[in-house]
Amino acid sequence: MQQTVFYPEPAKWIGWAIVLSLLAIAAGYWAEFHTGSGNALFVENGRVEGTQTIVLLVTALVFAARAWRSHDPVAFICIPVACILLHAAMRETPRCGSAFYPGGPCLTAATKYTLSAIMLTIMAVLLYVRRKDFKDALNPRYSLVFWPLGVAFLMLLAAELAESRHFEGIEEMLEMLAYCYAFACSIWIYRHI
Repeated sequence: MQQTVFYPEPAKWIGWAIVLSLLAIAAGYWAEFHTGSGNALFVENGRVEGTQTIVLLVTALVFAARAWRSHDPVAFICIPVACILLHAAMRETPRCGSAFYPGGPCLTAATKYTLSAIMLTIMAVLLYVRRKDFKDALNPRYSLVFWPLGVAFLMLLAAELAESRHFEGIEEMLEMLAYCYAFACSIWIYRHI
C-alpha cells in the first residue's frame, strides 16, 4: 500500500514568500540606512548571523527528527537535507582568527573541516543503511514535497545579489527569511508526512 503524500499548497507558500521577501528587503534597507543599529546588526558575522545559525541548526534538527521517525522515501531525503543545513549553519558560524571575527562563538578552520568530514560520513552511513528507499526517493511523488526549499534557495540567490551590490542589510534579512522559510518547510513536512 502506498503512502498518501500531501504537498505544500503553492499559492499559499509562494504568496507568503513574495510578501515576506518584499518585507525583508524593506526592513533590511530601512534598518541599514535609517537607523543607527544597521552596522552592528548587519556587519559580517554580526548579531543577525548568530540568529541565522540557530535557525539553521533547529531546522536541521527537525529534518533529522523526521528522518529518525520513520523509514520511508521522505525520511531518506531528509537525511541529506539535514546535512546541507548543518553545513550552512557551519558556514554562518565565524572562523576564529578571521578578519571579520568580532568575538564570541567561533570555529577554527580545522574544526570546520573536521565537522564537515564527520557530517558527510554520518550522512553516507545513514543513506547506506536506508538504501532501499533510494529508488523511491527519486520519484517526484516524494521529492516534490520539498519544493519550498527551492524557493528558499531562490531567496538566498537574491541575498547574494544584494551582497554583491553592497546592501548588507537586505542580504542578511533575505538570508534570515530563507532560513525561516526552510524552518517552516521542515515543520510542515514533519507534521503532514
